[in-house]
Amino acid sequence: MPTQVALGSDGGAYAQIEGAVQPPPEIQAAPGVHAAPRPRRGPMSDAVRVVGRLLVNLPRLAWMIVDVVLLAVGVRIGYRWFVEETLPLDLHVSYWAATGVFAAALLVSGLIFGLYERETMLGRSRILTRMLLTTGLVCVLAHALVYAVMYAWLSRRMTVCAIGSYLVFGTAIRTLACWAVHRTKRGLLLVGTKDMFESVQRSFREGSLSDFRLVGYVDASDEPQSCDVTPGLLPGEPADLPVLCRRYAVDDVVISTRVARRPNVMNWILPCLRMGCRVTNEEVYYEKAAGQILVDRVTPNWFLFADFQSHCEDRATLKRLCDVAVAAIVFAVSLPLWPLIALCIKLADGGPVFYSQDRVGQNGRVFCLYKFRTMVVGAENGQSVWASPRDPRRTLVGRILRKARLDELPQLYNILIGDMSVVGPRPERPSIVLELSKTLPYYELRHVVKPGLTGWAQISYHYGSSIEDARRKLQFDLYYLKHMSVELDVVILFRTLGTFLRGAC
Repeated sequence: MPTQVALGSDGGAYAQIEGAVQPPPEIQAAPGVHAAPRPRRGPMSDAVRVVGRLLVNLPRLAWMIVDVVLLAVGVRIGYRWFVEETLPLDLHVSYWAATGVFAAALLVSGLIFGLYERETMLGRSRILTRMLLTTGLVCVLAHALVYAVMYAWLSRRMTVCAIGSYLVFGTAIRTLACWAVHRTKRGLLLVGTKDMFESVQRSFREGSLSDFRLVGYVDASDEPQSCDVTPGLLPGEPADLPVLCRRYAVDDVVISTRVARRPNVMNWILPCLRMGCRVTNEEVYYEKAAGQILVDRVTPNWFLFADFQSHCEDRATLKRLCDVAVAAIVFAVSLPLWPLIALCIKLADGGPVFYSQDRVGQNGRVFCLYKFRTMVVGAENGQSVWASPRDPRRTLVGRILRKARLDELPQLYNILIGDMSVVGPRPERPSIVLELSKTLPYYELRHVVKPGLTGWAQISYHYGSSIEDARRKLQFDLYYLKHMSVELDVVILFRTLGTFLRGAC
C-alpha cells in the first residue's frame, strides 16, 4: 500500500504507511497522551460523514430499488421519444412489460457481476467495470426474453436511451457514493500486541477491511516496551483510550482476546462506549468486517455458540433439491461445449480427456472427483503436489480451460450422484488433508458438510498453493459453516457466475 500524507493538529504532515497512521510529532514527543481533542469538523464535513455512513450501511435492496427507478425513467423517456411517436404500438411490447423485463434483467445481471456488493462502492474503476458488464448483459437478456419468450419486438433506439441514461446516472451516483465513503472510513484502533497489528495490516493489504482507516495500536502486552520506534504503535496505555479515540477520530476499538480477559478491561471500554465508539474483540470484528473466522482464536467453547445448521434435515433436503436442479440446468446448457472441449484436449497431446482424483468428502469419505484434464499426462507421478495459478504442468488448452473454469464441468456428475454439493468447501486430496489436519486446528470440521463446486472461500480468497493459503481459506470455510443458508448460497452462485463470465471474456 503506498505511503500517504495526512495533517496533524498543528497543520504539519505525518505519514500513513500501509494503512497505519503514525502519530503527529507533538504526540510522539510527549511523555503521555494528554493532548487536546482533535479540531471540530465543519458542517460540510459532518454532512459528508453522515452521508458516507448511510451509504456504507445501505442494504442491497435499497440499491436495487434505486437502479430499478433509474432504469424505469430511462425506459419511459425512450418509449416516449422512439416508440409512441414513431412506431405502431401493436408492433412493440408495452411500456410496463418493457420496464419489467429490463428491471428483471438488471437485477440478475447486477447480482452476477457483484454490482450490489459493498466492495464495488470502494473503487471507481470497479464501479465503471461492473456497470459496463452489467448493462451489456442487460441488453442481451432483455432482447432475448422479449424475442424468444414474449414473441414481441423491442426498439433498439429505446434500449440505447434507457441503458445509456441508466449507465450515466447510475455510475454518477455510485461514484459520488464512492467519494463520500472514502471521506468517511471508520477509524480503527487496536488494543493488543504488535503481532495483532501486523495481522490486521495484512488484511488491509488484501483489501478485506477496506471500509476502515487503521490508526494504529496500543500496546497492552505484559512485556516492557522497547525504546525503538515501532510503526503503528501509539504512545500511552489502554487507560488512555478515550484521549486517543478523540484525537484520531476513532470509531471502532478492537481488543485482543487475551487482553479482553483482564478484570479491569471495563474501565477502558466504558468511556469509549460513552463517546459512541463500537468496541469488540478480535473474533467478532473479523467475522463482521471480513467474513471469516480467526481459526487461531477458535476454542472448544466457540462451537457451543456457533449454532451450526448442517444437521438440520429440512435444510439438507432443500439444499439437495437445489443442487440437483442447478447441476441439471448447467449440464444441459453446457452440453454442447463438451465435445468441443474433448476434441481440443485430444488434439493438444493425444492424452485422455478426463482426469480423476481421490478427494475427501463429507464425514471423511473418499470419493473420485472428475475434471477435464488440464495438465500433461503423468504430471504428478503418484504424488500430491500443490497446484498454483501459473502451474508449469498445464497444457495450452489447460490454461484456457482453467481461466474460464470449464475444467470443472465434469464435477456436475459428482453433484448429481451426491458426492458433492454446488456450494461448499472445496474437497482436497487425502494426503493433503492428512498434512493440513496435523498443522491447522479444526481443519477436519470442513467435512461435516458436502464439499462444493464453489464456495465462500473460493470467491473471497485467491488461488491457494501453500499451508498459509489453506489456513486463510479455512477461516472463510468456518464462516460459511456458521452462516450457511439458501440466501448465502445464492450470493455465492451469482458471484461465481460473474467470475466465470469475467474469466471467459
